[in-house]
Amino acid sequence: MSYRLIVTDIDGTLLSRQGLILPGTRAELARARAAGATLALASGRPLPGLRRLVRDMHLDPSGLVLIGVNGAVVADAASGQVYNRRALEPSITARICTIAQSYPVTTMFCAGDDLIAADPDAERVGMEVKGNEMNFVHLPDMTRVEVPVDKVLLCGPNKVLTELAGVIRAEVGQDTESSFSAPYYFEATAAGVDKGSAVRAYAESVSIPMEQVVAFGDNYNDLPMINAAGMGVAMGNAVEEVRAAADRVTASHDEEGIAEVLADLFGDGSPAERSEELKANTMYEVSFEELLSPGGE
Repeated sequence: MSYRLIVTDIDGTLLSRQGLILPGTRAELARARAAGATLALASGRPLPGLRRLVRDMHLDPSGLVLIGVNGAVVADAASGQVYNRRALEPSITARICTIAQSYPVTTMFCAGDDLIAADPDAERVGMEVKGNEMNFVHLPDMTRVEVPVDKVLLCGPNKVLTELAGVIRAEVGQDTESSFSAPYYFEATAAGVDKGSAVRAYAESVSIPMEQVVAFGDNYNDLPMINAAGMGVAMGNAVEEVRAAADRVTASHDEEGIAEVLADLFGDGSPAERSEELKANTMYEVSFEELLSPGGE
């Protein structure tokens, strides 16, 4: 099988625990792209955060596809052209906030380049604004949102979020897609919006059959694209549900798991030649663990 589209999650997948794209992974991605494959980065991060990552990681933006906010937005990394955007209606967002305000969680909205929140001093708000280079917009009463938003992001203790997630799914599940992107993060997008639907829509727009798509992921919000791809690959550090759904389980994000698979697909098992120009030691300043909690997990 010839694979023409490579889709990878970011945190826990493309980036190591130290916030690096490891040298073997860089080399394999470069070889695959030179062979004609398109690379897409699929993340819960908003587009500003993905643009920052592309810049800080010294990735070539030409032909690079950005799938942000769990599939709500798909854009071209080089030109900034937005191919597709599917937002939550304000009425649905307000219902989620009405439910969430009874729980000790921090609620945020991602809307384009803006992060909307009630408390500018909340730790998670500051982390998201800084880490993703977003504009902060103050909305004292989050239930009075009047603009479409790409995603509702709820942050709090896992036990609290698990209970809250059950209520949200029961009340507005027919109007939303939702998932845990981390133990401390529960996210909701519009119905039908997830990484899998975004990958399908983009692949169809460029006439790439899903059988020629390989997708890498580690967490619950990666399940839709793992299931949709011709080859769904779970990282060695993936949650059990992703490992069970995948066609292949590879090494962890700290052990060149992506490189292992791409070497098989594009090099008959032989590793790609590493270049001194790949800047393998560049570190992304705000890693997944830093966003989760001060000092990491």
